[in-house]
Amino acid sequence: MRYQTDRVPGRPASVRELEAGFELPLWRVGQRDALQREADAGRMLSDEELRIYRWRVAGDLREILWRVMQAEAEVKLAGVDVDLYRSLEDDVSKRVRAGDAAPVEKLSAEAARRERDAVLYEAQVELAHSVFGWTALTGFAEVPVRVSEVVATPVQAAGYPPVLTAQAAVERARMALGSVQAQGSGAPRLMVGVRNESAPDGPSMGSVGATLSIPFGGDVHRAAALSPLHLELARAQDELALAQRMATLALHEAEHELHAREQALQLATGQKAVADREVELARRAYRLGESSLAERLLIEARAANARRAAALADIAYERAVARYNNSLGILP
Repeated sequence: MRYQTDRVPGRPASVRELEAGFELPLWRVGQRDALQREADAGRMLSDEELRIYRWRVAGDLREILWRVMQAEAEVKLAGVDVDLYRSLEDDVSKRVRAGDAAPVEKLSAEAARRERDAVLYEAQVELAHSVFGWTALTGFAEVPVRVSEVVATPVQAAGYPPVLTAQAAVERARMALGSVQAQGSGAPRLMVGVRNESAPDGPSMGSVGATLSIPFGGDVHRAAALSPLHLELARAQDELALAQRMATLALHEAEHELHAREQALQLATGQKAVADREVELARRAYRLGESSLAERLLIEARAANARRAAALADIAYERAVARYNNSLGILP
């Protein structure tokens, strides 16, 4: 809207002019489609950003959960060892009272049991720390009793989220560059309006007019506007290449760890079976007086280590499965 008059202070108005109209931007050829593609690419990038945030939280959740599981296993194993060494201490006390063993053996058994008490205490402290971390992350005080994931196949893979996000960023940068290129030197503008002129000594005159503005040239301005977009696209492509390399390394490490933990579980299970048979025979031999306390303590310690290694190997395998699934982009 525009109003014009020749009135000045001390002089009455002789001519007045009032003009009102609408100015509309016009699409250049391909500009509308280019902007729509840019908007779609932006929405896709937003979805991928949300997905990668969830994926990172899922990875933290898996890690802290298996840390809690490992701490619980450590407490359970330490508690079993304490009970076994208490039983050993009782056996030694019976032999000392019967005159079949020297009193110093009771002190050795008690010292071994106290060492296991200290291990149990440290395991309980670690469990309290890990449970607090779980509560801080999830807001839940309770921890799942049992958690197990099945090894996913590459067919089930949703894709490595950083790669998908980087691809979406490249596409958005490319579409943003295309929309600016489609804009050219600027959008044409059409103005349609009415105008009224009036004078004190003459009749009022009205008219309808249309004005079309088409920008030309502006190569330097376009080059300046396109330069940051070219730089953004180059950076996005570089980030995509880096994400692809990191995805290859992450998947290789996850596969290697899964295979290694599977083999370690098999070895630890076999070792535990041998240690269980050995400690059973050692306990029987000690009760019959066929072996010394030193031999009994050595075999008990070896059996305890074998049980611990087998239990932790099972947890390490389950954690490796979770990490492998996480590397495939599969959320729990």
